[in-house]
Order: sequence, then C-alpha cells, then structure tokens
Amino acid sequence: MANENSIITKFRREQLAKVTSGQIASIDKIAYIALGDGGATPEGTPIAPNEEQTALVNELKRYEVGAPEFPVSTTARYTITVPEADLAGQKISELGLLDAQGRLCAVRNCSPKGKDADETFTFVFDDEF
Repeated sequence: MANENSIITKFRREQLAKVTSGQIASIDKIAYIALGDGGATPEGTPIAPNEEQTALVNELKRYEVGAPEFPVSTTARYTITVPEADLAGQKISELGLLDAQGRLCAVRNCSPKGKDADETFTFVFDDEF
C-alpha cells in the first residue's frame, strides 16, 4: 500500500505493534474485503483515506476472503469476486480489509468502477508490510 490512496489503519498498526512486542499473543486474521461507494469525489477523484477510519464511508457489501497469496514475502494478497447479481448499478470507489471481528484494518480508495448486472468483478487487495 505504497500510495496516498491506501493506508493501514491506526487500529491495525497498534495491533501489529502489540503483537510484535509481546503485549498481546495474537491478532485476528483478515477475513473480509468490504466494498463501498464513498472513496471518491463527485468528479471521480479518489479521496485520501484517513488512518483513524473505523469503517468505510459508505459500505455496500462485504465478501469473505480465501487464503491469501504471497507475491513477495512481505505482501499478503487477498482476492474476492463479486457475482453478476451483486451490486449491479453501483459505482465502487472504496475497499476495506476487515479482520474476523469486522474491524477495519486497511483502506484503499480508487476512481469509481461501475458494475453492470451481467458482469463479475474481481478485486485484489495487497496488504504490504
């Protein structure tokens, strides 16, 4: 997440600091990617996410992730596919990684992606360390 449109939330960074220092024994794994339509201006320019966010601006739906891939040793890659029937007519502009308890761990905003009813969309979210 090496750009101004992606962040690891403060909550998740605090959890990472606690687990690596031994203050806590474990943190919840990433379990969902949430999709929303609140990540861009009306003109379509992505809005920089805020590390203090605890939710997407306007979550539309969340999808369970499978096992991550590791394209490099410091990146966990999560993928979801939105079925044809889901989110038809929506313009997706924000993605969130959520842990098993539904807490926001990372946010990525983008230009709006319009979803038609006869399309499947696949979203990939790299959690980089």
